[in-house]
Amino acid sequence: MNGTLKSSMLTLTAVAGCGLFAGCSSSVVVLTDFPTPLIEPLPVRMGVIYDAELYDFVHAEQIPQQSIWTIQLGDANIAMLEPLFDAMFVETHEIDDLPVGPVDLARLDGVIHPVLQRFEFDVPIGQRDEFVEVWMQYGLSLYEPEGDLVVEWTVSGYGKAELERNQEQAVERAAVVAMREVGAAISTQFVEQAEVAYWLEERQNESALAVDSRVGN
Repeated sequence: MNGTLKSSMLTLTAVAGCGLFAGCSSSVVVLTDFPTPLIEPLPVRMGVIYDAELYDFVHAEQIPQQSIWTIQLGDANIAMLEPLFDAMFVETHEIDDLPVGPVDLARLDGVIHPVLQRFEFDVPIGQRDEFVEVWMQYGLSLYEPEGDLVVEWTVSGYGKAELERNQEQAVERAAVVAMREVGAAISTQFVEQAEVAYWLEERQNESALAVDSRVGN
């Protein structure tokens, strides 16, 4: 068992045990609708892999002098990414794995695989601190349908929310702000990757050659 997995299991065990004591834990479920970006879709058909870890992502952490927090982000991940990718590409299909099968090989130009790599948050202790902060980092990988990697890059987001009375609600609001920043960054930074720009140019050249071939015949 690797250290990261062992640490996560110990934390989750502590969370379960902490539930026996009143006021020992704080739980947040991030649920929200994300606006669909108003962008011109790229002329490519994209497969998308959503791992179980993304669907079921839960961050568990013990905050000193406070409590053990569990923050569920799985549903929010999908709620952010699905409409985003639908807007970014002319066609999207959720797939399970790489390389793709014959049917998907015929209908897809590429495959994108998002993962949530890091989630950090800060809940103030002192009464003078007025804001909750959240930091998130997603990793994105673009593949050829056959499984060859085109490029990997990371996208970060930061969110801040006024503490007010309810810490859990403040954490949720800050997480939503961070995720909206991530979504905006993905939509703009995708074509800014040099490897992606070259890949898009290749797809357009292939499409043009296919059209010329049909016209010639």
